[in-house]
Amino acid sequence: MSSVIGIDGCKAGWIIAKTLENESISFQIIKNLNDLKRINVSHIGIDIPLQLSHTGKRFAEIEARSLLKNRACTIFTPPTLNALRAKNYMDACEVNFKECGKRISKQSWNLFPKIKEAQEFLENKSINKLRIFEVHPELSFMAMNNMSLVQASKKTDIGREIRIKLIQKFFPKFSFESVRNEYKKNQTLDDDILDSVSVLWSTQRIVDNIANFVPKDPKRIDMRIYF
Repeated sequence: MSSVIGIDGCKAGWIIAKTLENESISFQIIKNLNDLKRINVSHIGIDIPLQLSHTGKRFAEIEARSLLKNRACTIFTPPTLNALRAKNYMDACEVNFKECGKRISKQSWNLFPKIKEAQEFLENKSINKLRIFEVHPELSFMAMNNMSLVQASKKTDIGREIRIKLIQKFFPKFSFESVRNEYKKNQTLDDDILDSVSVLWSTQRIVDNIANFVPKDPKRIDMRIYF
């Protein structure tokens, strides 16, 4: 039986959602992805860019933005591989602009440490038996909602409540308040908790061979974003 987890970045590191045998969800915060070696898991879904390019162009982002329409702002453009190696923000902007004509956003720059950590984790030969997939939460929530876009931001009360109800359609035992009470907000934010569950849901769909993905080009399987 596959052991599946969904991971989202949070203030304390990474928050993990995992389905238990009684169909409830357990949560755990780890500081570094290498801590996954101590967890019994076979399939990992994670909300972080995995396969980067030297040109910065990923068709997955292009198609994902098309699907998300006015919520396309939730898809950020990852850096080029060389820009990721830059020592500071100005250098990263310069390298990225030279290679793909775009500078680095502050949002992207703030994610550099986690993107680097994910790259190092992927390169670790000791984890090559794990199946690791890139998943985007907003696409996952759209899929949960019968491919109807959730317009309200998850940072608003109504957006949070909509997503909680969507999760409870598939995980009836999920209690947002219970998880919220377990962890402090300086460890993980509300949307990190919700996103980790949406990533878990999509990863199970990958295992069941029913997940959606972009881009549709079969030659670009290594750069897919699943939902």
